Amino acid sequence: MKIFKFLFILVFLCPFFHSAQVAVKWTKEVPTAILWQEVTSLGNLIVSSREELIGMDAETGEIIWSKRAHGNLDRAAFEELPNSPFFTVSGNNTLHLFDQFSGNEVFNSANAGLKEIASYFLLYNSNSILVAGTGFNAEPLLVSVHMSNGSLNWSIEEKFGSIININELDNQELLIVTLFNNYKVNATTGTIIWKNTNSKDNAQLDNLSGFGALIKEAAENLVQVMDFQLNYYQPQEGDVFYLGSQQEGQTGVTTTTGTPKIKYTSKYNAYNSTDGSLIWDTPLEVKGALSQVSFLDKGLLVLPDDGNRTKINLFDYQTQEGLWGKKGRGIKIKGGIYDYLDSGDGMLLVSRTDNKDFLNFLDTDAGVITFENPVKVSGTVVGIVPLSNSILYITTASMNILDPATGTLKWRKSIQTSPNLTAEHEGKIYAFDYNSGGIKVVDKATEELSDLSLEYVQFKGKESPRALEVMTDGIFLHSDQNVAKFNFDGTLNFQEYYEAPKEAGWKRALLYAESVRAAYIGAASYYVSGSIAAEEADIRAKDAAAGEMASQIGNAYGALGNAASSYAMEGFRRANARLKATTEGRDFMFIMSKKDKNVVLLKVSKNTGKVEGEIDLGKDREPMYAVDDITGQVYYQTSSTGVTSYLVN
Repeated sequence: MKIFKFLFILVFLCPFFHSAQVAVKWTKEVPTAILWQEVTSLGNLIVSSREELIGMDAETGEIIWSKRAHGNLDRAAFEELPNSPFFTVSGNNTLHLFDQFSGNEVFNSANAGLKEIASYFLLYNSNSILVAGTGFNAEPLLVSVHMSNGSLNWSIEEKFGSIININELDNQELLIVTLFNNYKVNATTGTIIWKNTNSKDNAQLDNLSGFGALIKEAAENLVQVMDFQLNYYQPQEGDVFYLGSQQEGQTGVTTTTGTPKIKYTSKYNAYNSTDGSLIWDTPLEVKGALSQVSFLDKGLLVLPDDGNRTKINLFDYQTQEGLWGKKGRGIKIKGGIYDYLDSGDGMLLVSRTDNKDFLNFLDTDAGVITFENPVKVSGTVVGIVPLSNSILYITTASMNILDPATGTLKWRKSIQTSPNLTAEHEGKIYAFDYNSGGIKVVDKATEELSDLSLEYVQFKGKESPRALEVMTDGIFLHSDQNVAKFNFDGTLNFQEYYEAPKEAGWKRALLYAESVRAAYIGAASYYVSGSIAAEEADIRAKDAAAGEMASQIGNAYGALGNAASSYAMEGFRRANARLKATTEGRDFMFIMSKKDKNVVLLKVSKNTGKVEGEIDLGKDREPMYAVDDITGQVYYQTSSTGVTSYLVN
């Protein structure tokens, strides 16, 4: 029945495909029934069938590799690893790590002697995978596996406990930070060069013998079930690293809800990375929860989150002496700091109280806040654009220009927008304004604000615009089902609406594909995290499963650039090619709609707003399709064992 349906679709659509330049790229059969398929963030097609896990060539449809041992694999057992060319398969108390290009298994926890896995780390510079867990003899075990073939480099029976961070040093050494100890390990042999407790309190636990061990075990167990804060900080230069820990205590109850008031204290320790020794006799202690630190020439800048009681300070690297404020006690600031943005001549500090966000400007040379009063903003700040004498900032909900000398805003009313609804082009920033329903234009040189569009845009289906793109002939706006375009003179070129299918499940694969594309586009923007976070939140609101997949993508190429291993370089090459493809833009977008009683994937022109092609996905309530929103390739399961690739370009 499925084959008949597919032949009918081809007969019906072939003339249409030809005229619309939408073509079948290839059609292939796999040996057994297909369970699911997915396109990875690097563009590889993975297919799970009854008897095999399969990697297919996206260009030809040929099977590149297959794994019979992982046939009938549930989708939940598969996970793409962000910032890597790998994916994991879990099952039968074993973790398998595969290269998605070749299908090579580069790690098998059982073969490595591990019964249980606590954590693992991809170390590209040393071309290895470091895995911590428990061996089959119930003893703690740390193993290093060669990334190319999965062979064992070395193993250590050392009770590392919870590993906080692993840093690859330049001389084939690893700095391993754990809950109680710090280690330096030879990356080639696994020899422990030194081991030191990371605080004097922990050293005292070692002196308590069995009782101290019980306390440590209890702490390790507690870490597994609570939100424990232990942060690692490493300056770009020098042989010092820092650990920040957070402690909390109760100080009465709130008057409105009767809930306990929590008071946080943060402690920082400094260590010499050459031998692991403590640099300070006692930790540096500040009030407030762990948040941000910055390494300035004169000292360590600590920016805590202590609500309305927050104080920031610069501390001498050697003596811990406070260098700012009256008697070195720091500078008061409104709200707890959750982020900062370096503008070159100072820092834009971002803080919040229970329900409000604020901006302050810190002169790091003078150690003073330059604003007489903090600037209240709507939304969470995600990026800044330095202008000649001011700063344009954008939040998840608004945009304005800030004078860092006076703390005043350029515009009395901020533009109500979001990162995905702004774009920079030829010295101008274009932004859709929710308040006016039109497009605003900011000239970066003059800081003048003007209206581009003269017409109010109101999308159908209770949708609002969610993305803006500057094209050669105008400004393109779209939501899931609506498209519109303005000419540069402000006139409306077109506006179209395509009705959505009723079944939410139809959109899942398309939403996932859009999130991959958004990650690449965000990587090239001047407010990277904001673009990605906004896209992820938008997708999660529409489909929780697609949102969860989007959250795993991350910055698709960020960690690969300086890597030495062949795996990392291939991933970096592919990711950069896909990044370039997104920056070059394209003149169409995908829209999921319905036609008669069938669901169709439409190719909609950004130049005209009209449909240039469609792929009929039938009436199935659970469609088997995947989309590569970067190459424009669509993979549709047209029979129980058949996959057809459509190239939409």
